Amino acid sequence: MKTDNRKPGLSFVIAQGSESTEGIEVKRYIGVAPVNILAVSPSKEKLEKIYGRKLEAEPNYLGKTEDGIQTVRLDFIVKADPEKCTNKKGEPIDFISKISIFLRNQPRVGSNSGKVQIIDKYGRTAWATKEELKAKKIPTYADGPARIDEDYRPAYDGEAELTDLLRAYLNIPTVERWENRKIVGIIDNPKMALCRLDDIPEYFKGNFEHLNKVVQYQPKNNFKVLFGVKTTDENKIYQDVFTRMFLKNHQTNYDVLQKEVDNAKSNGAYPNTEFRVCPLREYSIEATDFDEPEDLPEFAPKENPTSAWDYVM
Repeated sequence: MKTDNRKPGLSFVIAQGSESTEGIEVKRYIGVAPVNILAVSPSKEKLEKIYGRKLEAEPNYLGKTEDGIQTVRLDFIVKADPEKCTNKKGEPIDFISKISIFLRNQPRVGSNSGKVQIIDKYGRTAWATKEELKAKKIPTYADGPARIDEDYRPAYDGEAELTDLLRAYLNIPTVERWENRKIVGIIDNPKMALCRLDDIPEYFKGNFEHLNKVVQYQPKNNFKVLFGVKTTDENKIYQDVFTRMFLKNHQTNYDVLQKEVDNAKSNGAYPNTEFRVCPLREYSIEATDFDEPEDLPEFAPKENPTSAWDYVM
């Protein structure tokens, strides 16, 4: 006969618990890395294969703003090139992260100017007045007409960043031919410079099939991305990405990237994120040695949107 050793008056209502396991060590990284795109806004099943672990829920990439505008988050899952990204011991850095590009189902409109951002078939952007847009005129600035083709349309809010990412990853040239920092004409085959997505409405339905096919045009390509670390008010740290500029894999002078970071910071962007234009390193709260190895190549404001499809035709 079993003896009940419980003390009277005490109730034992307790769950069985679960098997104890070691926590997953989450490392944060900072700096510039050449990365390859593994997938765009993938399913839970595909994410689990990429990360090698189970996830709790299916990712949701769709949403709406408070005023009912459809939104979509395009998550580009990327992996650092292990041959180019190594730690102090020379060991490959195993780093998988994501670059999130947010689109709204509305054109981008300057909050101060009221101008609409437009984009042509070569992915070039400009800002047009309501009148210029309706008349399909080339916008004129103080220094002359905008460098944009007549075959333009209003750009979705966030489309410019998406286009810049794809141009860098796919290594698509600009349509202009440059010599000594001046435009001297058009490249011999302008079709090589085509860089505009015209199936964006499908993204707001959760259909990313074509976008995944696009990144597979060059499945082995890399492009360079600046990663940072964001610190919240609760002193929690998260991986962050600088999405205002992406570099092609062959670019080694990052002066223009540093200037873009400085410009973004001076205009109030990324207030809680630390960026370092340096080789990719594991982030540490303690002092970090950002000295570059001797054999490393030299490291060489956008208007805020408001809504207005009523500006279109």
